[in-house]
Amino acid sequence: MKKLDIYISKNFIKSFLLSLIAFINIFILSQLFKIIRYITAGRMSVSESATYILYLLPKIFIEVTPLAVLLGSLMCINRMASNLEIISLKTSGISFRRIVRYPIIISFFISIIVFQVMNRVHPMALAKSRALRAGRKISERVLPTTKNNAFLRTEENVVYYIRQVDRVGNTGTLMEIIKLDKSFEKIESIITAKKGVFDTSKNSWLLENAVVNDLVNKTQKTYKTYSNPELNKAPADFITIQGDPDELTNAEITKAIRDIRITGGDVKEPLSVLGKRYSFPFASFIVSFLGLSLGSRYVRGASAISIALSVGLGYSYYIVQASFEALSVNGILNPFVSGWIPNIIFLSLGIYFMRRAEY
Repeated sequence: MKKLDIYISKNFIKSFLLSLIAFINIFILSQLFKIIRYITAGRMSVSESATYILYLLPKIFIEVTPLAVLLGSLMCINRMASNLEIISLKTSGISFRRIVRYPIIISFFISIIVFQVMNRVHPMALAKSRALRAGRKISERVLPTTKNNAFLRTEENVVYYIRQVDRVGNTGTLMEIIKLDKSFEKIESIITAKKGVFDTSKNSWLLENAVVNDLVNKTQKTYKTYSNPELNKAPADFITIQGDPDELTNAEITKAIRDIRITGGDVKEPLSVLGKRYSFPFASFIVSFLGLSLGSRYVRGASAISIALSVGLGYSYYIVQASFEALSVNGILNPFVSGWIPNIIFLSLGIYFMRRAEY
């Protein structure tokens, strides 16, 4: 890294951090009136309100980082333009793309940080902030020990129904297992049992007092104990963490989607959340192209214009992103496609203005 890159990178990081702190403070102040109402209504103590604000920080950080990158980019480059540094560098034969190379690289790493916070920190913090707001006890999400009326469909077209399944004891009571053909239209066999124990060493169920109805051969047999290697779904597969997809990590959402699909449920909402998790974090990287290119020309009143541009462009991105997110929730567009359309639109605008900034 040359001295020029270090100089520009330091200015960009400084402008970004100042913008980030300013936006975070604004968002916290907007929440204070609501928190004061919670305290006066007796829903929170003063110490709980401080904890509540801490739990809000990841969500605020995710939401304001694109605005901070945009404003930081505008301020950094506009300051250099006002000092005639941009013109001097261009005159010496250094292209504008070369000037802004490291701010763009830094913006990409900022996007990676936002992605990690959105995946690992935000779900836990959101769950705890909601628990505090609702007056519930804050605790970690744990997988339930048992589940009543458990239902599961496998890829082999085997459908399980268990009145009560216990993942700790590896048992199930009042079990019914239906095997269908490949087209999922014709029932081949029905197995019922009063109780089943899942043998972890053999990875299959051992059923007690089982009745096996073979509808293909039209036979019925009763077994004191019955086992079949095809019956290999463990009790833990029937039990999933339930809740708002926003409170789950990416891995948990993926598992929840798989489980919902098995049971024939609606996966539009968790898919939309997952699509946003893989698209929105990179808004910080994309808006940096706009901020750096639009700030390359010096004009009077640059500070006011920079703030107006960052707010206007930033909220334009949020409006477009929210519109396409609504289309994905309603099942009109694929969630991953709808999540990346705003990114592609604003990246195209950024590249266009970046090319114009060369001249």
